Amino acid sequence: SEDEDYSGDYRDEPKSWKSEEKDRPKYENSGPLKCKECGSAAKFCALDNDSNDFYCSKSCMKNFLEETAPLYLELDSETFKVHATEASSIRTIDLDHALQVARDYMPSLKYVDIFINQDYILEDDTYGSFGLGEPNPNFMLSSHVLEHFLESKSADLVAFVFHLDDCCWEEIKALTDRCRAFAPLARMPNLKKLSLTNFGFDDVETITMCLNPGLESLRLDQAAIGFERIWSNSQVDALVSKLFQLPHLVSLSLSGIPITDSHVRFLLPRFNNQLKCLHLRGDFGDPSCSPLTDNGVKAIAEFCPSILTVDVDYQDEVGFSGILALVQNCPNLLEIGACGTSLDVEDVRSILSVPNELLNLSFGEIGHDHSITEKVSLQNAVMSTNGRLVICTMSGLMKMNLPPEHKANQDDSMAKIERAHEQQRDPMVCNKWDGEGW
Repeated sequence: SEDEDYSGDYRDEPKSWKSEEKDRPKYENSGPLKCKECGSAAKFCALDNDSNDFYCSKSCMKNFLEETAPLYLELDSETFKVHATEASSIRTIDLDHALQVARDYMPSLKYVDIFINQDYILEDDTYGSFGLGEPNPNFMLSSHVLEHFLESKSADLVAFVFHLDDCCWEEIKALTDRCRAFAPLARMPNLKKLSLTNFGFDDVETITMCLNPGLESLRLDQAAIGFERIWSNSQVDALVSKLFQLPHLVSLSLSGIPITDSHVRFLLPRFNNQLKCLHLRGDFGDPSCSPLTDNGVKAIAEFCPSILTVDVDYQDEVGFSGILALVQNCPNLLEIGACGTSLDVEDVRSILSVPNELLNLSFGEIGHDHSITEKVSLQNAVMSTNGRLVICTMSGLMKMNLPPEHKANQDDSMAKIERAHEQQRDPMVCNKWDGEGW
């Protein structure tokens, strides 16, 4: 049936998902930390391949810093940042040890910012098997360490950001007690920002039990339910009902979750026009995850007239009337994402004839090359904004031949857009447009 429930508790599945024993020293809180090189009081923890070592200065850790994209913690910092990217030459990540060090030796910690590339979590032959392999033994994370860290920092954390690469959901569930280790997040009195992207959950209750009523920014992009990674209607209803209990949100991102027009109309009045950024991207090529229509976008315009960003990329039932309503009713709107919708060049021209403050508009279909006539038409539309508007398609930034004063305005808009996108990734920022006067 349409509302078939694909969720389930997979803890009874036979699995051999236990990382092999690594020849790495176990963590011990043995008092003040000493520099590996000179014995002075340590200020840095280097996440190295063989062990996590301590140093007093960047001078003492200069050999480690010669690694490509080295990973290290500053013990007096407010931010725990571990971005394990494909570029890094550090191929072993002991996140357990790093979290234990942060728990015991980072007294000022307020912000957690983690990104893990799939190469660290999946075995070499796992990619493309949708999480059927064992977690890579070179990536160490355990549910009890994660949960203890969150509980010990419960009164201090302001932001918790954990972004996963694609195809890691089953492995991470195995390492985090089916994601139940994140439950302490809901009980943190000062938590304002939560991002959990590309995570899989056995059921919607595992998601909702992590959600804190004080949140101002929530990002659950590509969250999925059950082994089949399919949301039922009742599960989306349950999530939206929980979101209704988060009245302080100024930024909400639910891309890849099948939010419908009725969900939007039910939820948005709760935020009393304080929502500034709303991301409801569909899934490219998957209409079942892209159910929003123009009526839903009109509801955004009705209930969020002060909104600054609306992203409905890949919602292929969205088109001219919905986007026009946004521009007509949201005078402060700065950014619209409408790639993969039915919006075309003539629609864009008509929309831009309405007075607006837009900095960025994205639209178009993949593989569509605009004709010279269409490009001239779009360039004239941009010139009508004195070059303020930046237009992007699925091929990237649309380059235009603008007069110098218009080019300067477009460069200024680009700088604001790039700064906003950087701030969106910043764990310290809830509204990515903060600092721009909005």
